[in-house]
Amino acid sequence: MSDPHQKRESEKYDNPIPSREYILEFIKEKPLNKFDLYDLLKVDGKQKKPLTHRLKAMVRDQQLSCDRDGVFSVFSSKSGIMIGTIIANPKGFGFIVLDEGGKDLRLNAKQMQLVFHGDRVKARLMNQRGDAKIVEVIESIKTVVGRLHLDQDGAYVVVDDKRIRNRISIPEVGEENTNEQIVIVEIVKSPSFESLAVGKITQILGNYMDEGVETDSALYRNGIPVDFSAEALAQTAELPTVVTDEDKKGRIDITDMKLVTIDGEDSRDFDDAVFAEPTNNGWKLVVAIADVSHYVKEGSDLDNDAIDRGNSVYFPRRVVPMLPEALSNGLCSINPDVERLCMTCEMNIDPEGNLLDYKFYPAVMLSHARLTYTKVSQILEHHDQALTSEYASVLDNLNTLYDLYKALKAERTRRGVMDFDRIESQILFNDNGKIDDIVASVRNDAHKLIEECMLMANQATAKFLAHNNEDFLYRIHPKPTAEKVETTRQFLTAVGLTLEGGVQPESKHFAKVLVDAKGRDDENIIKTVVLRTMKQAVYTPANEGHFGLAFEDYTHFTSPIRRYPYLLVHRAINRVLDKNK
Repeated sequence: MSDPHQKRESEKYDNPIPSREYILEFIKEKPLNKFDLYDLLKVDGKQKKPLTHRLKAMVRDQQLSCDRDGVFSVFSSKSGIMIGTIIANPKGFGFIVLDEGGKDLRLNAKQMQLVFHGDRVKARLMNQRGDAKIVEVIESIKTVVGRLHLDQDGAYVVVDDKRIRNRISIPEVGEENTNEQIVIVEIVKSPSFESLAVGKITQILGNYMDEGVETDSALYRNGIPVDFSAEALAQTAELPTVVTDEDKKGRIDITDMKLVTIDGEDSRDFDDAVFAEPTNNGWKLVVAIADVSHYVKEGSDLDNDAIDRGNSVYFPRRVVPMLPEALSNGLCSINPDVERLCMTCEMNIDPEGNLLDYKFYPAVMLSHARLTYTKVSQILEHHDQALTSEYASVLDNLNTLYDLYKALKAERTRRGVMDFDRIESQILFNDNGKIDDIVASVRNDAHKLIEECMLMANQATAKFLAHNNEDFLYRIHPKPTAEKVETTRQFLTAVGLTLEGGVQPESKHFAKVLVDAKGRDDENIIKTVVLRTMKQAVYTPANEGHFGLAFEDYTHFTSPIRRYPYLLVHRAINRVLDKNK
């Protein structure tokens, strides 16, 4: 078949190429890439570049579509249409995360004028670079939160979410509306190239300077549930307020054990208590964790609400709990001098700080003291006589815990755990809820003591569940990629440091770098570079070990009041104990 428009092309061009009509005849039969077309159309070397330009022009003129693999097909109103969700960037551009998976499509700032972050859209792929054009907004976000502005041009809202740059026009404002209010707005008309989106104020959160308004805005903006469902509250109301005789059945009574809680001064929910005593071969460590799983049954209304939240959310002056306060601050909180149900992890640890064995059992416990990190530090590190006398009844436990901590700390160093020892900031607020000062957060030996006890319990839990072939979620920290290791090694070499360990360095090799960097002017830069080399820790049913902690087995057991994955681990422990009865 010859090109019926060859004469026309010859009259227009010195070096004619196949006509658009001729190209379409070939592509109608079967989608083709440009290399297939070179062969089928028998173009020579000089014609290849002009033909490529013609193909791009045909895509531009919507005669052809081109997918991300460079395959051309005849354009139709549905060709190249993909569906996905808008992910906006604060700088103005955005992406479409496709329902079908694969590489995200790109949207320029002009296209982003038509949509909001979170909208679901149909879009057409425009070129092989992945640029897209909005065809239709399938589902737009319904509401936003932002600051109301009233000026001579009318009223509009600037959205708090920096990813949404579209202003919202507010045609109608009431007498109750004032400038600089933080409001919730219902979107009634989507934006276009010619006009702003139009909205209607549905709720006033307060003036932007009012105490707590920033928190309310953040809660709304991030979709964090604040109110519990009526069903969950009804279920909570049916629970007892104290541990009952029925609850105690099948549990070991450890109320005489001198367990204590050690937390921050402003902590309200206490989910772990600790006790230690010396043995002939080291120490016995007991970590007792609030037995949330006894009260929050899988599939219950309380469980459904907890899943929706996933974890408690902590703001500077407010907590949004994962569980109703009757549980989080009451029945499941290990408050002093009241009986509580707990899941107990009892471990034997040798003089070198190695875990020898462990067992788990449900128990009834009693906290013999509500201690703070500051008080424990004053007792153990500074030998405060007044506090030592006040807490004489649990002093043996504290001293034994401190001896155990020193062994665990030494084992941690031998294991080669990275110690970033970064200074964290603590924000202090005045009575009006505004920032009063920012100070360095003090981390003393009491913090580290509790951390080491929790790490041992988490490790023992993973070993226990794995040994019993139970399905559960490991908390893994994958090894860094070879590419990141090489980039970091080059940087360290340039600043006079050596990363040992070859192509797959272990945690201990990175730990040595951090030790070598101590005291240098660029210490914080080196810490940051090493930290960025690491992958993020994740939950997974497949064990890969925990690189940062240098543990072969690790999971999360110690905070079921506040974090749902921990509750799942408790249920896994219960399944094992039930099977072994």
